[in-house]
Amino acid sequence: MITRIPYVILLFISSVAVAGESAHACTTAVISGRATVDGRPLLWKNRDTRVTRHNEVIRLAGGELEAIAVVNAGKKDAVWMGVNEAGFCIENSLTRDLATSGKKSGPGNGGLMKLALETCKTVGDFRVLLEKTDKTGRRTIANFGVIDAQGGAALFETGPKKHVMFDANDPEVAPDGIVVRSNFSTAIRGLPAEPDTAQLTDVFSQGRYRRACTLLNSPDQSKIDIGYVLRACTRDLMDTNLEAIPGSINANAGVLPECIVTSDTISRAITVSATVFHGVRAGEDPRLTTMWTMLGEPIFTLAVPCWVASEEISPELAGDRGAPLGELSNSLRDWNYLPEEEVVRSEALEEVWAELMPVEERIITDTLQLRETLADSTAIETELTRYHRASVSKAYRTLRKVFLNAKSEALANPGSPIPDFSDSLVTSSAAN
Repeated sequence: MITRIPYVILLFISSVAVAGESAHACTTAVISGRATVDGRPLLWKNRDTRVTRHNEVIRLAGGELEAIAVVNAGKKDAVWMGVNEAGFCIENSLTRDLATSGKKSGPGNGGLMKLALETCKTVGDFRVLLEKTDKTGRRTIANFGVIDAQGGAALFETGPKKHVMFDANDPEVAPDGIVVRSNFSTAIRGLPAEPDTAQLTDVFSQGRYRRACTLLNSPDQSKIDIGYVLRACTRDLMDTNLEAIPGSINANAGVLPECIVTSDTISRAITVSATVFHGVRAGEDPRLTTMWTMLGEPIFTLAVPCWVASEEISPELAGDRGAPLGELSNSLRDWNYLPEEEVVRSEALEEVWAELMPVEERIITDTLQLRETLADSTAIETELTRYHRASVSKAYRTLRKVFLNAKSEALANPGSPIPDFSDSLVTSSAAN
């Protein structure tokens, strides 16, 4: 039996935001190879939206370059993070700072990312695409983070007809090799590339930005690795002082409060998925670029590796009504949130993490070993396909076990709602 402190809701000091801003609000970071343990760039996004909780992973095969991407389930005309066969990766965070008056035409945020995945091989190619569409016009108001297989790593604050580049490899722009953004633009506000706290007092999403900066510049993290971003950054829960909530992923020594408001934490009420791209060093095979994908709110799901070179996307990650793995995560989330919608009951979190985290850590370790083994291999596609299937199947089985345990507990407690998520259970042999 876990001893718990009295029922207390941790109210977070949230920034004032209009409804439109909070409808799409993400936390992102571009991390150059000079800031990582292995010299390979990383690109991170927690995707926040109120439009839909149902995501899937799809293959884009109609452009110049083949790619895989996370999209709203059943909607393939816009992507929200993805990687192509050249090792070019892209994601975004919305920023209404960049909105301008008048009617706009051209690609929107998701449409531009789809176009970029189909046509761009490098950060430089993406910059050229932005220069061209500066002239023709876009419907974009976003910070786009990109990395490539040549070691490129940059963020572009991008409005309908203008863009500003922040090169994570430039020490004058990013002294630590890291560019963090949430839902604001620095250039349009006349702020430096790395604004300090005093400059952000009236900025929507400044709490998540500051917390992400703290996590990525931790004294204990002199160099950043993929496991740290997946475990500590995507799942961070913070209190009113922007410090890890006791008992959470980043504060193991404490005891979780009974309830947590997640309206403004990094893993939050409207987080529907997360992705961390693990790139390659210049000269390495771009096919090894990995899209670590988390479908569902990060605190209720696992990260799994995806590759363009894989011969298929595992069925647990695909579905016009939502990927089965993501739907299991969504069901766990729904059972553990109060009717207030942005307040999560933490009673089950420790048990969920105890089941999920060891499996995810094993998958990460095995994947990193596999990547090194395949560096000079002629059987990359075959091996990546095999391991993608196996790791996703393992993650699905683990999450399904947690789901069924939660359902059993709910049935034993007549006061608990039991939603029907039977459609989310994969019955293919790969998942059993």
